[in-house]
Amino acid sequence: MGPSGSGKTTFIDHAVGSPDAGRGSTPFTKEVRPIRYSRPGVRDIVLVDTPGCNDSMTDFQVLGEIAQWLTAIYAKNIKLNGMLYFHPISKHTMRETTSRDFNMFKELCGKDNFKNVVFVTTMWDKVPKEVGLEREQDLQSDFWRAMISLGSTIQRFEGTTESAWKIINSLSVSQTAERGPLQIQREMVDEYLPLDCTAAGKTIINRLLSMASDLKR
Repeated sequence: MGPSGSGKTTFIDHAVGSPDAGRGSTPFTKEVRPIRYSRPGVRDIVLVDTPGCNDSMTDFQVLGEIAQWLTAIYAKNIKLNGMLYFHPISKHTMRETTSRDFNMFKELCGKDNFKNVVFVTTMWDKVPKEVGLEREQDLQSDFWRAMISLGSTIQRFEGTTESAWKIINSLSVSQTAERGPLQIQREMVDEYLPLDCTAAGKTIINRLLSMASDLKR
């Protein structure tokens, strides 16, 4: 997951050897897209591309697409091995859309799953190394600090197949019985909550209410 334009699709293209890898920007993903891949000598994996917050879809549409897929697989007792959250290091600040996407992601996962999250920074070739290092440090000590303290890790995607697989292999491999559901899966499947009553849904509603309150002032 991650905001639109953060490199999610590019990462998957490199990982699976897609002919589109390295051709620059790709159209914004508008739906959840699972890609099964078999690599010789390596376990079969399924990489899942997701939409991110952008100007062509509302935040609820983005969350709804992701939640629908997550609840469907959880109902079949299929659980994720880990979550990758993408952030372009070329962005100088945590922009409003990026912040929205991150807050939604954090509540979608839930604290119990932070240990299975890898923050993936991308687009290192777009900035001088010292600038990227400074921004990476800011993310670690500020925006991502709470999740890192609970087990999340950071990796850099360097735009190569080798780099993509280094990140994939950093995810622990556990038996299905040992994997836990995401917070939004528990809420919607086990507790029968509608999307707007989930923790992730409430982040969107609270932001809209805050915006409405500001407009009234």
